[in-house]
Order: sequence, then C-alpha cells, then structure tokens
Amino acid sequence: MDVSIADFIHSNSLAFALAHDTKFIAMLKAARHVPSTYVLPSIKDVGGSLLVENYKDYINSTTKKLHIGAELFGLTAMKDGATIVKCPLTNILVDMFYYLNNFTNSFVINNLSYLFLISRGYEFHALMDVVDSTEHMANGGVKDAEYLTKQFIPVMQKIDPQYELFDMVAFDGAANVQKGGRAIAARFPRVIIIQGAGHVCSLFLAKTFKEPKLQLLKTFTVIVSFFIFFCFV
Repeated sequence: MDVSIADFIHSNSLAFALAHDTKFIAMLKAARHVPSTYVLPSIKDVGGSLLVENYKDYINSTTKKLHIGAELFGLTAMKDGATIVKCPLTNILVDMFYYLNNFTNSFVINNLSYLFLISRGYEFHALMDVVDSTEHMANGGVKDAEYLTKQFIPVMQKIDPQYELFDMVAFDGAANVQKGGRAIAARFPRVIIIQGAGHVCSLFLAKTFKEPKLQLLKTFTVIVSFFIFFCFV
C-alpha cells in the first residue's frame, strides 16, 4: 500500500505532504467501504456535477463556520483583485477573528493570590467567490464602484441576510474602490471602511525587486523554497 501511495504521488508530481493530507486520508478510509462493483467517476463528472457538489458543500460548511462568534466579533469583507494571464478576476473573501476556550489560572506572589483569564484567539479566512470579469471588461466595463457593489452585496446577503454581522470592509485605497465600500456600508449599517495596505506593499516590493542584486536574491529564494518544499515537506 505504501508503495502504491508513493507511486501515485511521484507519478503525478504531487507534493510529498499529500501522504498526510486529511482529505487524502479520508478518501482512503471511505474506500474501505466501497463494493467491488464500484465504478470510478468520469472526467466529465469530476469537472462537472461533482465539482458543483463539492462547491456547494464548501459554501455551506464555510458559512456555518463564519457564524461562530460572528454576532459578537463581526465579519470583515475583503477584495483581492488578480489578473491570471489575461483573465481579470476579483476574489471575494470574508474574514473573522473570534475567541474561544476561555479558562482561568491563578498564581501567588508575596502570599497574595492573583486570578487571570486566558483567551485563545482564532482567525478564519474564507474565499466565498471568484468573479470572472473577462466579459465585463471586454465590453468596455471597468471594476468601478457600481460593479464591485453588485458582486459583493449578494455574497454578503447570503451570509448575513439580517445585515447584522458584517462590521468592516477592507478594500485597497483606489478612489473608485473606496466608493464601492461606501455603497456597501449604506446597505450594511454596521460596516466601517478601511484601506488595505497589501496592494500598495505589493507594488512597492515589485518596483524594489527590479534592482539587479535583489533579482538575484529573489531567484535564490525561489530555488531554495522549491527544494525545501519538495524534499522535506
């Protein structure tokens, strides 16, 4: 069995860490209960009906996780624009930070007892949708405030139909994007808008690493990271 698993990983150029992936292990456990008459899914099913089913399961389970502590700690909607090759995409993400497992402990100093509370914080990130803007851009459209609002509000409404959980929107500092954030805040009364610094930092580093010496450092880092990931993970 070990040889078969290793051969599967090696032959498909997969990460060695897959051998301990929780979903891979769950698949092997499920295979124990499959009858000998079981027929593997077709390529069409894997890329079609099964893909849709997994997507729905992901959305449902993620939405339930987002509601854990959301009434107390709130939810944050975030935008991450990306262009993959020539495909303009907009990632819609939801973030939540909450505390669980509070417990107390005590200690004694100079015959005086002190009691303190320890809280464990958890941060949960969820990718709720990836919007393909190819057709919109091809027709002369832009990712302006109106377009972003139309993409974000339906996703946020499915998670928070009562408009009570979302309390923050984090977009980059572009004027049209911030205008879209204000439009969202008009629908979700608890929302405040903050400017995300990630895009600005990315532009700064992209320009900085154009220096020849830093390009060499970048190449070295990529090679070392590739070696460590595939050989030791």
